[in-house]
Amino acid sequence: MVAGKRSRPGSAPAAGSAPDEVAGPGPGSTASGIVALHRSRMFDWKPSAVVAIAPCPGAPLFAVGYESGSLELWDMLQLVCIQTVVGPPLELTSLAWARDSVSSSTPWRTFAAFLDGTVAEVVWRQGAVAHSMDSYGGVVWALAASPASVVKPGSTGNIHILDAVTGREHLRITAAAVTSRPVTVWRLLSLSDGTLVSGDSDGAVQMWDGRFGTLLHRFTQHRADVLALAAMDDGTAVFAAGVDSQVAMFTRVGGVVHGGGRTSQPESWVYTHYKRPHTHDVRALALLALPDGDGGRGAVLLSGGVDAQLIAYPARTFLQEHPHRLCKCPQRPICQASAASAVGVKGAATPPPSRLIVAQHDLLDVWQLAAAAAPTAAAAEAFEGTPLELLAAPRHLARVRVKGTRIAAASLSPSGAFVAFTTPAGTRVCRLEAGAAGAGGGAAAVPPTLTRLKLAAAAAAPAVAIALTDTHLALAFRDGGLMSYNLSEGTVTARRSHVAPSPAAAAVLGAPSSPAPQPQEQQQQQQAWRSYCPAAAQLVTSPDGSSLAAIGGQGISLYRMPGLEPYGRMLRADGAFTAAAFSRDGRLLAATTSTCQLLVWEASSGGGGGGGTGGSDCNQLRWCLDNAEAISAAISRLPGAPTSVSFCPAPSRPGGGGGGDGAVPYRLVVNSPGGMVHFDLSRRVAETYVDKRKDDGAAADGSSRHRRRRGYLRPDQLPQPEDRPESRGGNGRVIRTVHPAVWVGHVGPEELLLLEKPWEEVLAALPPPLLTHRYGS
Repeated sequence: MVAGKRSRPGSAPAAGSAPDEVAGPGPGSTASGIVALHRSRMFDWKPSAVVAIAPCPGAPLFAVGYESGSLELWDMLQLVCIQTVVGPPLELTSLAWARDSVSSSTPWRTFAAFLDGTVAEVVWRQGAVAHSMDSYGGVVWALAASPASVVKPGSTGNIHILDAVTGREHLRITAAAVTSRPVTVWRLLSLSDGTLVSGDSDGAVQMWDGRFGTLLHRFTQHRADVLALAAMDDGTAVFAAGVDSQVAMFTRVGGVVHGGGRTSQPESWVYTHYKRPHTHDVRALALLALPDGDGGRGAVLLSGGVDAQLIAYPARTFLQEHPHRLCKCPQRPICQASAASAVGVKGAATPPPSRLIVAQHDLLDVWQLAAAAAPTAAAAEAFEGTPLELLAAPRHLARVRVKGTRIAAASLSPSGAFVAFTTPAGTRVCRLEAGAAGAGGGAAAVPPTLTRLKLAAAAAAPAVAIALTDTHLALAFRDGGLMSYNLSEGTVTARRSHVAPSPAAAAVLGAPSSPAPQPQEQQQQQQAWRSYCPAAAQLVTSPDGSSLAAIGGQGISLYRMPGLEPYGRMLRADGAFTAAAFSRDGRLLAATTSTCQLLVWEASSGGGGGGGTGGSDCNQLRWCLDNAEAISAAISRLPGAPTSVSFCPAPSRPGGGGGGDGAVPYRLVVNSPGGMVHFDLSRRVAETYVDKRKDDGAAADGSSRHRRRRGYLRPDQLPQPEDRPESRGGNGRVIRTVHPAVWVGHVGPEELLLLEKPWEEVLAALPPPLLTHRYGS
């Protein structure tokens, strides 16, 4: 039985915190079926505005730049963010891709411009912004690679066409319709036939003849400034967006041809329609060309704005299909919690509460989670959602603010005693020493002190990823190397250099995407993201500190801690790994992929209890192979790619659900921005979400076998499987959340933490829209 609950704490939480909510029986429960689900909104989540989108000409990738200076690299085929880079603490103004004729591994390189006038390269494989230089011309508002001519807008309402080499002006176009007030041309676009498209502060979209500077057409569908433009590669359609948050489409219409080849009227432009998926100003538009192969949709229009949402539209069917939101939780904060069973002294009757870190931008907060009362015997018979009383309210323990930079990665030790984070300036580790407890451990307790540890110069260098155990710090550097650092002794325990693998996608990245690629070329384009992913983009340590998993573009590598001795083979998957976690004893390693797969290996580094041959190899569990279709079907019910996976600290009793010989007493929860899925590895996964219509949906003659009776619902009108009461007791139950689920993880054998926040609260913290619609006007 799975249940949930809501409750208010008995005492008011500390200043700056929000009440914690605890839910009754839920996923990942104990043998009695009871678990406390903590639903918390006390953390800060402030995404930045999207200011630039740049598609890669040679791969189905696109780069996104944010107002905070951070950048993301997305794979459109997998619909997942494969890399995040923290840039300088400046507003990013423009992005562009340039072809490198020298490098064979990454022929396409990304460049970014910032508000202070600097231009720098974004090195995705190193997770850094490097090679910065001053433009010596003020703020750089736009970048272009190898242009033959330059078209420059201005605040005087004029458009200047310049020679890219000499800088001489060839033509000047007056774009302002009136001279009584100033008009600013915000955006310009050049089509393949030489037509210029401009968007200005009057909300006008104008088409110009690029050779003579004559006005071809003027549209005033927008009610405010036009800030972004995009067009199809063949120039048949133009998209415009701006302050009024609508994305409008303008189509080129051909002339009417009569007998003898005469044309009664020339080509013209018409306004087609608009979409309004954004709530705030739209500041970026881009068109990503995708291959039209089997199942392909051709070009995809991408938009982003102040509401931090990335929206995708099928460009060819812009009017027929609805836009698609790429992520329900944009720019999720870094979250990690320590389980209560791992904190404190062995043999203690009541372990101290769990701790939680939340890091975003330049802030890192440390929280002490609320303590819930143990479920009583009567709670087993309660319905789902029965409240549990809180013994102690959540407390804000400490806050760290870094100056002049941003936090790229953060980690919390299993005991909650150490906190580490890395920035482009360096890596820091702090010890969290508990203060004197007050009566009952409530609000009267003395706040703990946060003491910064002095690290060696090698360990204090900037890192791509970090991970903590109770005794050591693991770091992954920009060159792909790994380091193990002893926190108590202050010395480097081991260091391992990275051996660069041969690039798999270098051949296809050299040329732009073709309309109809060959099967081999199409397969290489699907793997193009691996060339831009670091060797170790994420580090995961086992709770007992014996193993380390380095997750990168080529796969997952396993090492013994603290000596960093590699063991086993590299673990690979078809898609990108999105999350990974070790079991409490370090025996199992679970990982999720962008294709909604859950892969579990026996990854013990020792000889006892490990999988493989004496712990020298990693074998995938038979449970994954037997339930692969049902697992993927359950995870696919959640919107978005999986973002985290968490093992229950306490083992389960093997159930009689047909687990087979490979049944192991472990349970885990897979989280995505839309909810979570609970799996018991000792039971067979229920096939509730497997689509069986392909087996019995149609007869041999193509007609439907089942005729719908009058008064009965169609199959697509029936309640969703996860909403039906009979699915609550099955293994692999899907639980959807109303609000975005930022992070889900176990904080105890009988407790699960859900960090969620209504999107309305996130929007309330953003700047208000510059233009709002007044109903009745």
